[in-house]
Amino acid sequence: MRDERAFGEPRCKFQCSQVLWSRSCAPVCSQAPALAGTPGEEGTPPVRPALGYWRRRRNCSSRAGRGGHVVRGRRDKELAWEPERSGAGGLAAAGEINFSVIGRYVDYLVEEQGVKNVFVNGTTGEGLSLSISERCRVAEEWVTKGRNKLDQIVIHVGALSLKESQELAQHAAEIGADGIAVIAPFFLKPWNKDALINFLKEVAAAAPALPFYYYHIPALTGVKIRAEELLDGIQDKIPSFQGLKFSDTDLLDFGQCVDQNRQRQFAFLFGVDEQLLSALVMGATGAVGSTYNYLGKKTKQMLEAFERKDFSSALSHQFCIQRFINFVVKLGFGVSQTKAIMTLVSGIPMGPPRLPLQKASREFTDNAEAKLKSLDFLSCTDLKGGDMEACS
Repeated sequence: MRDERAFGEPRCKFQCSQVLWSRSCAPVCSQAPALAGTPGEEGTPPVRPALGYWRRRRNCSSRAGRGGHVVRGRRDKELAWEPERSGAGGLAAAGEINFSVIGRYVDYLVEEQGVKNVFVNGTTGEGLSLSISERCRVAEEWVTKGRNKLDQIVIHVGALSLKESQELAQHAAEIGADGIAVIAPFFLKPWNKDALINFLKEVAAAAPALPFYYYHIPALTGVKIRAEELLDGIQDKIPSFQGLKFSDTDLLDFGQCVDQNRQRQFAFLFGVDEQLLSALVMGATGAVGSTYNYLGKKTKQMLEAFERKDFSSALSHQFCIQRFINFVVKLGFGVSQTKAIMTLVSGIPMGPPRLPLQKASREFTDNAEAKLKSLDFLSCTDLKGGDMEACS
């Protein structure tokens, strides 16, 4: 059974109504290819992290199964896939994705952070910096490695091209993903609700058996159509619509999404980690965020306190999380810095981001490590210390 209210990343089996999802990072290669006859770890490509969230259980409509698919896929996620390009000596070339660590990533999220739902190829996963074939392969690896370990895997299939987005949606269905999500196209933008819904409708129709989620992130897309407005009558146009990943600080808009759709059993997945407790009070059914990659345990404590109506403890946990986020935001915090922190905490080499993003500085990583320790988020024994030089 799927989580009752949330979809997206693999479900977390908490004794709570909400679910934590992790947005996965994409591991990438930071070194040049090794010379023939000189294989070694230094040529290992970086990984992009996943994000996580919490959400309620729901009975979802039928969809493609998750098991039994061969990991292939090139332009379509389940179709014949071209192997990753390798450098001499069998090592991946610089900047290539390190697919080999995704299995470790899954185990880390489940065993270390208690996160069992993942949102793949989103913002933290640098999905829009990957080629279509790379996005297919990443999705396949998460579905394959997450089988019998993760509860839900939602694949972000948004793209500037409708055809590419449809291809990715079809592939997600073929490999047995649990759902798909789509952002608004952000170059030639839809300027009203009807135009946006027409785009989303065509993508959803490419995988009609999969639960469909709209990924609302106006700060990055520049599409300012309010989510509340979009949801009005959306299931009449998109029957597979199941919910919203709301990555915006406009709590008025979020609150009205919940208030005006109480009878529809939508998943309301909140994507601003430092405001999660406020969103829970308003009716969020899950959370998708980058910090759940390494603060999953702490966020889980907040969620459980909220479930048992211990609001004082829940607020204390949220403030503690905010102290860390406030600290790193002042230093400059984004995808690059998330990957550096994930490498530090998990020991999994996430590698640098792809251009135009720049690697996090060593100074940032050292300061973030000190802050995590000062807040008792981790001790020296918690640090796995991956290849920090590749990330900073």
